[in-house]
Amino acid sequence: MYLEWHQKEFIGDLLKRVDESVVISDVCDIIYEHSKNYFSVFIDYVRNQQYQEKTYSRLMDSNRDFSVVMRRLELSPLCKRLPFTSFMLLPFQRITRIKILIQNIQKRTAKGTKEEETTSKALASVSELIAQANTQVGQMKQMEELIHISNKLEFDKLKAVPIVSKTRCLEKQGELQELSKRGSLFSIRNKCTPVYMFLFNDLLILTTKKSGCPDRFVVIDHAHRSLVQVQATENGLGPHLDHCFCLTLLENHRGHTCEHLLKANTESDMHRWMAAFPSINGALGEEKIYEDWDCPQVQCISQYVAKQADELSLEPSDIINVLRKTSEGWYEGMRLYDGKKGWFPAENVLEVTTDHQRRRNVREQYQISQTTSQNTQS
Repeated sequence: MYLEWHQKEFIGDLLKRVDESVVISDVCDIIYEHSKNYFSVFIDYVRNQQYQEKTYSRLMDSNRDFSVVMRRLELSPLCKRLPFTSFMLLPFQRITRIKILIQNIQKRTAKGTKEEETTSKALASVSELIAQANTQVGQMKQMEELIHISNKLEFDKLKAVPIVSKTRCLEKQGELQELSKRGSLFSIRNKCTPVYMFLFNDLLILTTKKSGCPDRFVVIDHAHRSLVQVQATENGLGPHLDHCFCLTLLENHRGHTCEHLLKANTESDMHRWMAAFPSINGALGEEKIYEDWDCPQVQCISQYVAKQADELSLEPSDIINVLRKTSEGWYEGMRLYDGKKGWFPAENVLEVTTDHQRRRNVREQYQISQTTSQNTQS
């Protein structure tokens, strides 16, 4: 109700401006006023949104009467066949669309005018709100994720490491195969043992899935992330050694140096794990790595929601500099407007082919970042 009241006030002020003149002189002053004094309610809404979605899902599964009513409401022409969850996203989508509106106004505003100053203030204020909302949502998800992981780990024969910390976040997790020699009287062959790794910003934990409990993990080793290195294996060693790399713990939980020969499921997965650690000799393989000054540029054509912490969520029209490509259709890139890096599928983007458009994208994003930075400092 509090959020709805503020939205009505905001729309009311915009309508008053329309009543004053058919040709609207400026709206950024209204946006700036509301963003400074009232829009903080969006942060509270976004922070609690995940709990709203969980509550809604629980009620849909457990309360038949509630489910029937909601399905009936969604069939109403007023809802345009959209699910209820899409309406829960509207408040935050509105604030992001306001930012896009201000950016477009800024491109068409004369330099050195009062309107440009107001536009810059409004953009800086709205950008700060979005950043705060994303940060708080990220922190809450991060803490929930750490608690969830901590409850799944078992330090059977090792001294337990406290997982939950305000300064810790999960960056990547996944299953690989550890290769080891197993000999017999007649032959020597490689033995593959499943290993599940949890990579945090400061810690690497190696585990195996507990027998009979697929959602439980027994910790077999761990090391501080700064004491982990990787080394690519040579190509052409046979199909059983494809996508392999050597993971070296310079100091594990016992204070010893140990090596693990690991095999990833795909080439992209191997490169993504290797990119997370310092490389001893540099990665081998068919991936392409670009310098900052010579990288391709792509534009998002369809939304992508990150599924791993090392991935980059994309929205249509986002511009990204591609820093690395793999032959399996995965890119690592840096989004221009906020400098955030991560991996994403090539199928969700389209390469910008003209140098003119690339330079224009860079200039526009630089102008926006400079203006936002200056207003934040002031």
